[in-house]
This record gives sequence, C-alpha cells and structure tokens, in this order.
Amino acid sequence: MNETEAQLFARLKEEDPEFRRLAEKHREFDRKIMEFDRIYYLTSDQERKRKELQKTKLKIKDEMYAIMRRHTQAQNASVIPSGSPGPSQDGGYQRKG
Repeated sequence: MNETEAQLFARLKEEDPEFRRLAEKHREFDRKIMEFDRIYYLTSDQERKRKELQKTKLKIKDEMYAIMRRHTQAQNASVIPSGSPGPSQDGGYQRKG
C-alpha cells in the first residue's frame, strides 16, 4: 500500500517524536511569519526578522521531508520481494535468466 504524502505526514506526526517536534516548530514559525504579514509596512528590522524566520522555517521543512523520504525508502525496500531482480549498476533492473 502506498501512502499519500498527507497520510505519511499524519502518521509520522503521531509515531515519530522528532518529526512531531519539527512539525510543531514549523507551525510556530508559520504563525510568527503571519504576524509580520499583518503589518502593512515593515521596518527594515522587521523585514530582516521575517526573512530569518522564513529561512529557518524552510530548513525545518527540509528536515521533515528528509525524514519522510527516509521512511518512504525504508518502506519501499521492505516491499521488494526476495528473489526478484535487484537494481543494476546503472540504476535499472536486470532481467533474470
């Protein structure tokens, strides 16, 4: 069974404490950015702070996707039946026989 990205996200939030911590921090940074977005004109300090928040939020998102990718790869590796042809040197699949 292949999980959708949203299903995997929800499952990892429940099962993986590190993923849950990152998701909470991501949401927290999103709220802080939205506070700046409510301000009509940002001062240069506010604009700098907003950009810092965006960069940090993006780094957190990258970490979350890395966890999701590792989890998906581990799932896919466990799905390949034994005895089936494995990947060849060039990344394709070799024929048996």
